[in-house]
Amino acid sequence: MNRIRELRKEKKLTQTDLAKCLNTTTSNVSGWECGKWQPDNDTLIRLAEILDVSVDYLLGREAITPEERAVGVTATKKENITPIEDELLYVFREVGAKRGEAAQRALIEMMEKML
Repeated sequence: MNRIRELRKEKKLTQTDLAKCLNTTTSNVSGWECGKWQPDNDTLIRLAEILDVSVDYLLGREAITPEERAVGVTATKKENITPIEDELLYVFREVGAKRGEAAQRALIEMMEKML
């Protein structure tokens, strides 16, 4: 969970500082940052609050921070995407331009049913 390390450093917190905020050990913080183990759900929620991000962002399920979303940075500007993902994004935007947001939402629902 390198995101914990990155966010901790952005907040100018040491591992010891973060451990104290979470009432845990520096060893636990180090283990989370190295990916040896993951925090339990309650700790994950508290981590997200302290680091001012969503739990989904900490878990890697969301590519951008809330601040980036607020200023309009898209996930594709933060991550490399494959050619097929790029094509999907192009088609999705074309559907939106030609048929509107309702059609885009219908596509999302259809794709979610495939999962």
